[in-house]
Amino acid sequence: MKRLSLSLAASLSMLSAGAALADPAPFDLAGPDIRVSVTRHGVTLPIAAVPHLAAGDKVKVEAALPSDESAHYLLIAAFLRDPTNPPPNAWFDKAEAWKRAGHGGGPIELTVPDNAQHLVLYLAPETGGDFKTLRDAVQARPGAFVRAAQDLEQASLDRSRYDAYLSEIRRISAAQPDALAHLAPVVADSLRIKINEACLQRQSELQANCLLDSKQSVVLGSDDSSASSSLSASATDLALSLSATPQGGFGYFSPYISAVRDIVGIFGAMRTAKYQYIPALGAAHEDRLSLALNTPPSFANPKSVLMAALPAVKPAPPPVLHVASAANQPCFAAKSATLAMAGAPLLYATAYGRDLALRVHLKSGDIDLPLTPDASRGGLVIGQPATPVPDLSGPVTATMHGMWGFDSFTGPEVTLQSAGNWQWKPDGAPKGDGQLLLTGAPVSCVTGVTLTPAHGAAVPVPWKAEGGGLAVTLLAAQGKQEPVTLTVLGPEGTHPASVTVEPAKVVQPVARITAHSSEPLHAEPGGALELSLGSPDEIPADTRLSFTLKAREKEHFSPRDSVEVATVNGEASTRLSIGNGLTLVDQGIVVANLMPAQALGASAFGPLRARLVRGGVAGEWMVLGSLVRLPKLRQVTCPADPATACSLSGEGLYLLASIAARQDFDGAVSVPEGFPGFTLTVPRPAPDGTLFLRLHDAPEVVNRLRVRHGAAAPQTGVPPTIVAPPAKP
Repeated sequence: MKRLSLSLAASLSMLSAGAALADPAPFDLAGPDIRVSVTRHGVTLPIAAVPHLAAGDKVKVEAALPSDESAHYLLIAAFLRDPTNPPPNAWFDKAEAWKRAGHGGGPIELTVPDNAQHLVLYLAPETGGDFKTLRDAVQARPGAFVRAAQDLEQASLDRSRYDAYLSEIRRISAAQPDALAHLAPVVADSLRIKINEACLQRQSELQANCLLDSKQSVVLGSDDSSASSSLSASATDLALSLSATPQGGFGYFSPYISAVRDIVGIFGAMRTAKYQYIPALGAAHEDRLSLALNTPPSFANPKSVLMAALPAVKPAPPPVLHVASAANQPCFAAKSATLAMAGAPLLYATAYGRDLALRVHLKSGDIDLPLTPDASRGGLVIGQPATPVPDLSGPVTATMHGMWGFDSFTGPEVTLQSAGNWQWKPDGAPKGDGQLLLTGAPVSCVTGVTLTPAHGAAVPVPWKAEGGGLAVTLLAAQGKQEPVTLTVLGPEGTHPASVTVEPAKVVQPVARITAHSSEPLHAEPGGALELSLGSPDEIPADTRLSFTLKAREKEHFSPRDSVEVATVNGEASTRLSIGNGLTLVDQGIVVANLMPAQALGASAFGPLRARLVRGGVAGEWMVLGSLVRLPKLRQVTCPADPATACSLSGEGLYLLASIAARQDFDGAVSVPEGFPGFTLTVPRPAPDGTLFLRLHDAPEVVNRLRVRHGAAAPQTGVPPTIVAPPAKP
C-alpha cells in the first residue's frame, strides 16, 4: 500500500509545488478574489450556484482586487479540451486587472465553445510577453494542464464540504455547546466526513477544539486490493466518500486522493526559469470566487502564476436523493419539521440546490412548502405553508422538487403525517421500567409530553418513538398509587390530547417457588467426558426444567391461572398454562415443565424468573436461577509427553469462558470471545482426570469436567454426561 501523510488542511487542498515534500503546506493563505457569473438561456446565476458549465454559456469573469493593490496582475481565461488536443488561440482571453474597463481592464466576457471541457483562470504578474508565454505553455502541454484542472475542480468541491463542516461545528459550539456531542456526528454524516469519535468523549468545553483541530496528520492509503482508502488521525479525518459525478453525491473516492503524487509532480514540472505555477482552490460565495493558496506568490523570477479552475464543461446530473429512513415521516405543518435526506453532501456544502420545495398533494390542490438544507439536522427543514391549510386527517404524499444550478430536478416522494384526529390511548399498563406505550396518532407530530398528578402541577416527562407508538417514561412513583394525566402536545393549531393513567394493578403474592430441578436430556454413562455443574442455580438450556409453585395460606390456584417465564433482560419469555406446561396437582400445588431452549430460544441465557398471571394481571417476579448454554464436548486428547498441552474438541466451544487444571484457575486458558473453532488447547488434566471450566453464561461459577480414563471418545455431536448439582429445596 502506498501511503502519503498530509496535514488535514492539505488533505482537502491536496496540491503542492514540491513533489518531493512528504508534508505539503496547507492551503491557508488568502489569495485574491475573482468575480464570476454565468448566463444560460437568459438566466444569470452567480458562480456559487453553478455546478457545471455547458456549451453556449456566457461567462463573465473579473478580478476583484483591492483598490490599493500594488501588483499588476494579468487575468487570463483559457478553455481546455482533450489532453492530446491543444486549445486554439481563440480559446484564450485576457484582461489587465490594474486598468479600468475600456482601457484593457474590466471583465472578460466569454462564450463556452463547443468541445471545450474545462475553463481555467490564471493570475500572472505583468511582464512583457506574459500572455503569449502562458498560452504557448498551455498549448505545449495540454495534458498536464487538463489533469491539473480536473483535480483542482474536485479539490475545491472537497474543500467546500470541509469548510461547511468547520462552519457548522463553530456555530454549534458557540450557540449550543452542550449539544455538540449529539450534533457533530449528524453534521459529519450529512457532509460524508468521518470524525474522531474520541473527541465526543471529552468534556464538553474541550470537544469543539478537538473537532476543529486541523494540525493532526491524515494518512491516505491506496490499496490495490481494496476500493477504499484507510484513514487515521484527528477528529477531522475524512472518509472522503464523494459523488459518482463531482457535483452529484453518489459515492466514490475523490480522484485527487489517488493522484496526489501526479498533481504535485505536474505543478513542479511546469516550473520554468521565468514562471512557477501555484494551485489555487476556489471557495465560492455568491458571485465571488475566493482563492486559497498553499505557497506565497513570488514577484521575482520565477514569478508565480496562480491557477484556478471553474466547474467542468460537461453534464452534471442533479443528485439522486433518497429518504434516509422509510420510517421518517415528518409532521405536516409542524414547525421546524425535518425531512431526513441522504445522497448529496454538496446539497449542504454548496449553493447548487436552489428553489427547493416540497409539493404536497392535497384534495384541494397542490401546495409548495419551502425546503432549507441543514447539515446539523441531517436533512431539509420544511417551511410553513403561505396560507392556512384546512384540517387534515391521515397521511398525505408530497414530492420534492427544485433547481440544481440551471437544471430542474424532481426528488423522491415522501409521506407527511398530519395530526388529524389527535387522540391517544394507553397500550397496556406501565412496564416494570416505568415505560408506558401510547398509541393512536402519528408520533412525528408529537412536540412534548407532560404529566399532571392528581395533586400537583404538570411536569415534562421523557418520551420517544417506539414500536409504532409513543413510549413515555414515568418516574418512580408516578401512576402507581393514584391516577395521573398525560398530556401529549402537538403542532401549533392542534389541541393537546389528555390520557388518564390508572394505577397499575398487581396480583398480591399468592404463591412461591418451593423447588426446581433440571436434568440432562441425554445422559451418556459410558461417555468419555462427564460435566458436573458447580451451582444449583445453573439451569442447562437443553434440559427439561421443572419447578413447583405452592399457594400461600388461604390462597388457591385456578385452571385459568398461567405462569410467565422470562429472562431478566426481558428479551425472551414464554407463557405456560394448565395443560400447556402447567399441571394443577391440587388447589395448592402447580408444577411447571418446559424446555428452556425450545420455549425461550437457543440464544436465551442469564438470570431466569417466573411469575403468576391471573386475570391478565401479572404478579411479582420469583427467581428461578441462571440459564446456561452448554457446549457439546467430544473428547480430551493428550500426547504422551507430559510437558505437552492437551486438546479439547467439540461444538459450541464459544460457550466456554476459561479452562484450568486447578480449581483456583492458576494457569487457566481463556477462550477467545466468539471462538468459532472445534478444537481448543487446554491444560493437561489433574491426575484424577479433572479439568475446571467457567461458562460464558455464568463465568462466576466453577464447573468440573472429568475425563474418564480408558474410555472411548464419544461420537460427533454427542454431549457429555451432565451431572447437575442437587436441586434447591
